[in-house]
Amino acid sequence: MATRGRDWTEGEIAQAIALYLRTSFGRLHSRNPDIMELAVRLDRTPGSVAMKMANLASIDETLDRKGLSHATQRDRQAWKNFFELISRQASALPPVETPVSLNLTAAELDQAEYTANSKYGSNILSVRSVRQGQALFRDMVLTSYDRTCAITGIRNEDLLIAGHIRSWAVDAENRMNPRNGICLNRLHDRAFEIGLIGIGDDNRILYSKRISESDKAKLEALNDDGIFTPPKRFAPDPEFLRV
Repeated sequence: MATRGRDWTEGEIAQAIALYLRTSFGRLHSRNPDIMELAVRLDRTPGSVAMKMANLASIDETLDRKGLSHATQRDRQAWKNFFELISRQASALPPVETPVSLNLTAAELDQAEYTANSKYGSNILSVRSVRQGQALFRDMVLTSYDRTCAITGIRNEDLLIAGHIRSWAVDAENRMNPRNGICLNRLHDRAFEIGLIGIGDDNRILYSKRISESDKAKLEALNDDGIFTPPKRFAPDPEFLRV
């Protein structure tokens, strides 16, 4: 039987944060199978875990809808520590990105340790750590965008990329910052990566003069209104988008 009434440890809160980051706001309830599974692991009730995740939503400053206001100081500190930890560990990883499998299981994601030998003594460890960090980044970004391309509305996850606005190699400090992420389909992700398209302060899609008028028209045809649809949380930092 789940233990009731005991305080949450920072380690337990960190596990709730990790699940919160890959759970859409509408699924922060006790009937969510992922929440039920975490409750079993933590020896808590699903209602207790759901309440903790709702409290985390209340301290998520990027969310346009707030949760309950019963977050504790320990919750706030654990939130701060979680992002500082994954940022620090990602900064220590090699500057080369590696492809992330589109079919990672929840169990594989849960095993992510985000640690690496400081001297990169093991190539396998380094690559595994990069892949795990990128898998978490992908899940955070896709969840924020409701697993939908922000330009075309495509929802097929095999076609979606959680791209870095400032690349993994260039900005080590923001490798795991979800506000440095953007969810696009593969075509627009590549166009964004090489500077053929951009996003203005008003969320207008910008096109480089390097694109021919015919190609621009074809790209524009894939978007109804010329607007980038911002995510429900972790909206891109405007400073990252400015070139």
